[in-house]
Amino acid sequence: MAREPGRRGFLGFSLSLLTGAKTALAHGFHAAFTVIEQNASNGSLEIIHRLFTQDLDLALTARTGRERMLDDPAAEALVEEYLGERFALKSGDGRALKIDWVGMTVSVDTVMVYEEVRTPGDLAGLIVANQILAETHPQQVNTVNVTLGDRTKTVIFQADDPPQTIAF
Repeated sequence: MAREPGRRGFLGFSLSLLTGAKTALAHGFHAAFTVIEQNASNGSLEIIHRLFTQDLDLALTARTGRERMLDDPAAEALVEEYLGERFALKSGDGRALKIDWVGMTVSVDTVMVYEEVRTPGDLAGLIVANQILAETHPQQVNTVNVTLGDRTKTVIFQADDPPQTIAF
C-alpha cells in the first residue's frame, strides 16, 4: 500500500533544497522568449525579450571576465551590445533593420529587454536571427513569436541555427 509523503517527506525535501542551495537555485533548462509585435498606430515593431537573469549574468561574465554584471550601472550598455551581436532582423528584401534600444528591467529571476524598429518597411518575409545565450548554454532554446495584425507565427532557434524567414 502506497503512503503519501506527509510532513516528514515534505521536510526532507525542503531540507535537501536548503542544503543544496546553489543547485536549487539553478534551473534545468535554458530558454529565452522574444515577442515581436507590430504597433498598429505607427507601424513600428515592438520587441520584448524575456531572459533568465542567471543565464544573462553568466553570458556577460563570460564576455567581460567580471561577475554580477547586471548589478553594474553600465549593464544596459553591455546588454544592448550583447543583444546587437546575438539577435537581428531583416526586412523581406534582405535589408538589415535598425533595432533601437528602449530599456530593460531586472528582477531576481527575469530580465525584460525592450527594443523597437521604428520603420521596418517590407515585412512580407521578416528574417529573424536569434542566438541569444547559445554560446554559454549549448542546449539553449529561443522562441520568437511574431504578431502582425491579427496573425501570429512562432519560430524556434537552437545553437547554430541559421536565420529563419517568417512569411505572412
